[in-house]
Amino acid sequence: MNEVFHQGERAVQERAGEQLQAGKNSRAIASSIIRGAFNFIEKQPMAIVSAADEQGQVWVSLLIGDFGFVTVPNANSLSINRGMIYSDADDIFFQNLKGNPNIGSLFIELDTRRRFRINGSVTQNGDRLDVAVAEAYPNCPQYIQRRVISTPENFSKARAEKVRGTTLSEDQKTWISSSDTLFVGSQSTHNRFDASHRGGNPGFVEILDNHTLKIPDYRGNSMYNTLGNFVQNPSAGLLFIDFQNRKTLQLTGTAELLFDQTEEQDLVKTGGTGRFWLFRIKESIETTNHHHVNWKFMSYSPFNPEL
Repeated sequence: MNEVFHQGERAVQERAGEQLQAGKNSRAIASSIIRGAFNFIEKQPMAIVSAADEQGQVWVSLLIGDFGFVTVPNANSLSINRGMIYSDADDIFFQNLKGNPNIGSLFIELDTRRRFRINGSVTQNGDRLDVAVAEAYPNCPQYIQRRVISTPENFSKARAEKVRGTTLSEDQKTWISSSDTLFVGSQSTHNRFDASHRGGNPGFVEILDNHTLKIPDYRGNSMYNTLGNFVQNPSAGLLFIDFQNRKTLQLTGTAELLFDQTEEQDLVKTGGTGRFWLFRIKESIETTNHHHVNWKFMSYSPFNPEL
């Protein structure tokens, strides 16, 4: 990589006054996977991935499979075996790859609060998706709620059912307002994708109307990969998981940054940053029977701001 951060990321870093810290933390970003992450990635039964459809709309998806459904052949690549995936076999992610092979991916272990991001481009070889790594780096454990996932020997293939929409239903609004976890996908103008995690106590996502969500931006690693992408390209995707009922809600739309929100309630909601972003929904996919996985909630992150 000739330059670690693109113009959008640098713009947000400067606005937040965190250029120096971003520069220090950028040392973690590499163009290959560190050896110590190989085993961590390969033992994960879930992956979060982002990609764009033919209209350039970003979607975020949850993949769940047997141990080894993702392998790391070497530091410059990883492989995803579709034949070992137990979750929705017709997820929009696979369709999107036909038009744009670039993806963002996140491997996250909720019970240990560890996570590792890998962004790159996919070549399809039969049931195998081979990812050429462009960026790879770990993230801090903040704002991750601890959950334990059941082991793959208890998994089975799911027969998913989908409902598409362009506005939030009342049930979906209840779902979102009670969520403590979401995943976000973004894309830079140079077709660089990212998949990231956002978490907080239930209610941290505010529903403004049937088409608009307001999401706080807490203190993080100062690199602003997601927000920087929003500056360059407002297309974004969100994923909510109903951990109890094995459902997913995928939203695609656009993001708008809000800085300098300094009312007392805004500072409380953002943990003192005064930053939010609005997400305006264009389309949704609600998938029932997405997977046959059990999750056990353990604890909220101690870093979550009190609401």
